[in-house]
Amino acid sequence: MGTINYKFTKAERLLRKREFDRVFDEGKVFKNKFITLYVAPGAQKCSRLGLIVSKKIGNAVCRNRVKRLLREVFRLNKNMLVINVDIVIIPRNTFLPSLKLSDIDIGFKKAILQINKNFTNEVHHH
Repeated sequence: MGTINYKFTKAERLLRKREFDRVFDEGKVFKNKFITLYVAPGAQKCSRLGLIVSKKIGNAVCRNRVKRLLREVFRLNKNMLVINVDIVIIPRNTFLPSLKLSDIDIGFKKAILQINKNFTNEVHHH
């Protein structure tokens, strides 16, 4: 394999409403202090990310910063996912725009470990 892919490409974005709906319908919910993740087994060859950042989080500048942070944390950690999943991340109202990547990184890594455990069990039926 060699190089690890840290890019975040168009193929890795959930864009269509029905893709989001599928994740909400079929997905499992994982929560931590700052974010709620809805995760469904991936339908594609790569894990994909969708973001829903509500107006409660702040103005457009704020929301864009939050989205950038969340995309970044996904981009840096997606290689830890052992299967392809579609993830929708919704920042909770504890998510302050002043948060740094390091603040959400730990929780996201933990969520990935939970996701791996949850979804690999299903695949292999251990």
